[in-house]
Amino acid sequence: MNWVEKLATFFQSKGSLYIVSDEYGLFKRETVLQEFAEKGITVHTYQDSIVFRYLYETSFRHEDRKSRSTWILTIAENQFNQLPYDILNNAIRLILSWESIFPSLDPTVVQYCPNEVLSLLFDASSNQLKQLNYNESIDFILTKVYQLDTSVFSNENDLIKAAIHYYSKNSEAIPSLFFQRLQQNIKKSHSWFSTEILTVFQSRDHLTHLLNKEWQKYIHDFLKRSHDHIFESKTNYDFSYFDDPIVRQTLTNYITPIPISNKAKFENWMMAGLVMESKPSIDVKGLFGQDYTRFSRLEWGNLASQIGETQYNYLSNGTLPDTWNMQIQTLNEHFEKWMMEEYASLRTLPVVPKPKMVHQIPHFLARKINSKIALIVMDGMNFTQWYMIKQHLASDGWSFEEDAVFSWVPSVTAVSRQAIFSGLEPRQFADTIHSTRKEKTYWLQFWEQEGFTKQNVAYENSLGLEVYNHSSLSYMQFPSIRVYGAVIDIIDQFMHGAVQGNQTMFSELSTWLSTNYINQFLADLVDQDYDVYITSDHGNVECLGIGRIHEGVLVNSKGERTRIYQSKNIRNQTHLTYAESTISWNHSGLPKDYNVLLARGNYAFVPKSDKIVTHGGIHFEEVIVPFVKVKR
Repeated sequence: MNWVEKLATFFQSKGSLYIVSDEYGLFKRETVLQEFAEKGITVHTYQDSIVFRYLYETSFRHEDRKSRSTWILTIAENQFNQLPYDILNNAIRLILSWESIFPSLDPTVVQYCPNEVLSLLFDASSNQLKQLNYNESIDFILTKVYQLDTSVFSNENDLIKAAIHYYSKNSEAIPSLFFQRLQQNIKKSHSWFSTEILTVFQSRDHLTHLLNKEWQKYIHDFLKRSHDHIFESKTNYDFSYFDDPIVRQTLTNYITPIPISNKAKFENWMMAGLVMESKPSIDVKGLFGQDYTRFSRLEWGNLASQIGETQYNYLSNGTLPDTWNMQIQTLNEHFEKWMMEEYASLRTLPVVPKPKMVHQIPHFLARKINSKIALIVMDGMNFTQWYMIKQHLASDGWSFEEDAVFSWVPSVTAVSRQAIFSGLEPRQFADTIHSTRKEKTYWLQFWEQEGFTKQNVAYENSLGLEVYNHSSLSYMQFPSIRVYGAVIDIIDQFMHGAVQGNQTMFSELSTWLSTNYINQFLADLVDQDYDVYITSDHGNVECLGIGRIHEGVLVNSKGERTRIYQSKNIRNQTHLTYAESTISWNHSGLPKDYNVLLARGNYAFVPKSDKIVTHGGIHFEEVIVPFVKVKR
């Protein structure tokens, strides 16, 4: 017998009406409702007297008792006087709580147990005759059900092994009530344990993060000893979790493999947590030799991600192949054609199950918000830079749910980033389309329309340029914040100073990542219970100058890849003059009198033959950007 079957023994009178005072909400649990339905017992919650009267009269009262199902009507604690007298008089009254199922345990403690724990607890407590108080009940569940007896912990390694064993049996973390008591018990008998190690029972992510951090240190120390030709055993002061054979067996479950060179000689058991660095063995022919004429939005998104990963791999190993730029150019010619024919339809696609364009992101998040949400916009990040960031974070124990979204065109900050934070199409913020001064206002307005107050929402920009200081961030200062929007500008800053093109971008971003700014930022957000998403307003592409177009006051905005005209006729005339190197861009989502001329391919309106990294056009590296949920 399990606990639900024990509960069912209170309802033996078939076809009867039971009125149950359900203080702890036993009958709200899915396992109870499912089990009782299988037994032909119907459960109702008493809320509206008229609705229940109708159900009672039409579906129960006049039915033959032998053929009708048993009914249970649950009410708030001891509120029997809420019911009409005739119904109450013809019903069986019961008061049920966890004490009815677990008589030896404190009911408020049992209430915290998830369903899978209750099944184990029912068996474990069957022989428990002594009445246990609040703390004794918690300790009983910790030791008998969770198998976490702190008296057997002699060192931190025992605790790590206990956590590994726990997560091999349970998918969810220990409920907060039990975690706090466990923490208290450990500190009482093992005061020297580090604060960080106590968090491993708070979530599997904490254990993963700690083991990856220790693994990084372990391999670093191993390489150092190998380099220095120190082959003797480590001292007790150098003890690591990975000296234990049980912990070593977890490498494939918890450790993100560390890239290493093949110069060092590693022990066989280590190889599961290592990956040899090598030149990227990529099927470039398969990557580029596809029929792009049949590509859909999803296929272009996947290809942009694959190209970003491939380009990252090449750059991290020194340089791009000689044929790379030519192959990218051919691919992008197909993408430009697709953009001219298909891009306009993207705005009509639904926001679920995933956003398709950047202005849909806040609408998607509004459907996902259960606790707290943080959206980090890495201004100017394309898929190549995302893979740099991803690799850096993965080595620190982070995992990812990745997707691709389309930037607004022109792919510039004032258009596409404002679209993200407003949730609007550019035509709807025509008054501010040339600046980002109202981003914070738009962000607040969007979430107020979703039912949040100003005190629940925060926005910050210009992050990443200084040393990380969590105390200066608004979400840390104000606990009421539930929706946090942030802009990290560092990639955009590097872009406009990249004198050696992609290689400069790679070098600058690598240096910034080594400061661990992004690691600390994400860790603090997750520790504050935020669900964290990373995206970009637009990407960037290495471009070649074709010379400036000199039109003076005839053009409103003169970007490196985009020119904006108030006069459609002048824009069209300029396009005809420079037909080989420009694209006349029209889109109903843009404001009136906002007429766009784009540089074709990877050209830029800068002095001839200058090499720069920039954005604004419809190159796939500019338009298709990452949208990622990060988890630890």
